Amino acid sequence: METMRIIHVSTATSWRGGEQQLAYLIGALQEKKIEQEVLCAADSSFAIYCDEKSIKNTTFKKTGSINLRAAGILAQLSSSAHNPIVHCHDSHAHNIAYFAALLFRNPAPVVIHRRVDFPVKTNIFSRAKYNHNSVKNFICVSAAIKRILIPALNDPGKATVIHSGIDLNKFKNLKDYGSLKKEFGLSDETVLIGNVAALAPHKDYKTFVRTAEILLKNNPDLRFVIVGDGPERKTIEAEIKTRQLGERILLTGFRNNIPELLKELDVLLLTSKTEGLGTTLLDAFAGGLPVVATRAGGIPEIVEHKVTGLLAETGDAPSLAGMVEMLLADENLRQNLVKNAIERVIDFDYRNTALKILDVYNQIKLQQNQD
Repeated sequence: METMRIIHVSTATSWRGGEQQLAYLIGALQEKKIEQEVLCAADSSFAIYCDEKSIKNTTFKKTGSINLRAAGILAQLSSSAHNPIVHCHDSHAHNIAYFAALLFRNPAPVVIHRRVDFPVKTNIFSRAKYNHNSVKNFICVSAAIKRILIPALNDPGKATVIHSGIDLNKFKNLKDYGSLKKEFGLSDETVLIGNVAALAPHKDYKTFVRTAEILLKNNPDLRFVIVGDGPERKTIEAEIKTRQLGERILLTGFRNNIPELLKELDVLLLTSKTEGLGTTLLDAFAGGLPVVATRAGGIPEIVEHKVTGLLAETGDAPSLAGMVEMLLADENLRQNLVKNAIERVIDFDYRNTALKILDVYNQIKLQQNQD
């Protein structure tokens, strides 16, 4: 059987959901003895991860959205490999693969992972790179993303939906150590409403803060937790200060013990205005945490209203607050939602995701052999 080799391309410098998904994919494919290497930004979180895990990697200096030097490096890596497949994990990685094919004649087939739920730009460059003949498949993390992507494609058949996955083993036999409550001087009885997501504009933390403000009017003993970091931190802090909620909405910064922190929360409140899929919701499901979320992007593909969680429209703080109050007041509702969510999340093991991606690779190899 012909050896398969995958070159993953990632340009992110920080560690967010896409990088975690790539780490899961590499690990699962290693179990299948698939040869892999990574082209990533120098000094990035993923480059550090690769070195720690002894994953073969080559780095480039990140200079912007278009990086011709990185495109040349990708072409060199491809020429030294036996018929590799290039898998791009973000938009700038897509640019690198496009210019590697266009300028350096890189013949390697390309797979693009698309995780964002906004339309492709209509300019000539975007149309060209999305429809270049080197691209053989777009892996969309939700059906919502596929619907948004298809109008930009000359061949809609290249778009495939493969939901992201999580490591369910991380959530087995978890205990509530109360670390957050101890850190912030809260009593064991304090009810915590939280979100775990990057502090980025599309997560719409302003709505989270407004929802908290509404809830606190009738429930002054509640506390709210924002777990994560990002470019919107100062904006969110200013919003909290303006509404005089500094002692009631706590920002923890980036944390790497998410399963344990989720175990300590009473409700996950996700207020995103756009969302590719929302793997934080999957983490909450696996951790037995009831969910209130918005109907953004692919979220309804995970959260079925009144079955695995509760859904409101984006930006609707009063509705979100009402749903949180409903959950806190109704133990039977909480238990039913959690039970259904735990059953649902079994389908989202990251190894299942990797097997579906491997099938995409195999289809590309089969087509190559037929050609």
